[in-house]
Amino acid sequence: MTRNTVIVAGAELIHAGMAAALRDVVDRTDTGVFNSWAAKGLFAWDHPAHLGTIGLQADDIALGELSTFDDVVLCGVSNDELARAALTAAHVQWRDVAPTELAAHTFPVRAAPTQRPALFDAIAAVCSPMYADEALPASPARAAADLSRELPDGGVVCGDADRCGFWLGRTFPTRHLGSVVLPTRVTPGFAATQAAMARRGGRFAVAIVDGLDTATQSVMSHVNDLVIEVWSDDGPPRSSHDRLEQLRAAHGRGGVQVVELGVRFTDISFLIAVAGAPRWHS
Repeated sequence: MTRNTVIVAGAELIHAGMAAALRDVVDRTDTGVFNSWAAKGLFAWDHPAHLGTIGLQADDIALGELSTFDDVVLCGVSNDELARAALTAAHVQWRDVAPTELAAHTFPVRAAPTQRPALFDAIAAVCSPMYADEALPASPARAAADLSRELPDGGVVCGDADRCGFWLGRTFPTRHLGSVVLPTRVTPGFAATQAAMARRGGRFAVAIVDGLDTATQSVMSHVNDLVIEVWSDDGPPRSSHDRLEQLRAAHGRGGVQVVELGVRFTDISFLIAVAGAPRWHS
């Protein structure tokens, strides 16, 4: 049984300033929307139109059940976010609609919101226990959720295309568009650059990385205000309270601050069992 039209929204839709146009389409038609990891926050996680984040793992296309839709509209989605060849191989009926053409495009009106696919429920079933897990070192999902919960209005978390960025893309509960910023492809120094720019604008910002690579260190040497949190398997285990106090204190001190946090990256096995290998790392 086919299920009419569905939209996959990507980073270029956000950059083109067309998020409001997409929301208007949803309000008028009840069309369901997947987002790439670089377009998180278009809708709250529990909004009826939100079908989940797609493209992070090998089996996302199959679990997203994209082949069951008559019409999969890709809007502002780069090939890095969702490969057209992979969609075609999975027998998905896809087409591109430019973000600037979205408002004028005609979408069929649904009688009810799109039913969520297996991807949404499968990921939720794995991540929900991690969010509640208080064991130390912290689960990366718990570390992401704590940041989301405590992030002040206008705050932003920035990640790279690494292990940390994968967990932010998969498990960071977005409160609003722009609360988490991730690259569409491996872009050295991305997290630090974006966090430094946000700090210059007066925002609470933290770059989450799994190491201080050359590009990140270069950014650190050229800015005056930046907070970086390094997640690693052997970093210091901190309770949620202590960890967040460390980040607040780092922001209060000003300058370039590096905070370390021990996380349990082995939890990736639970997500791999559900949706296959991550695309960014082994």
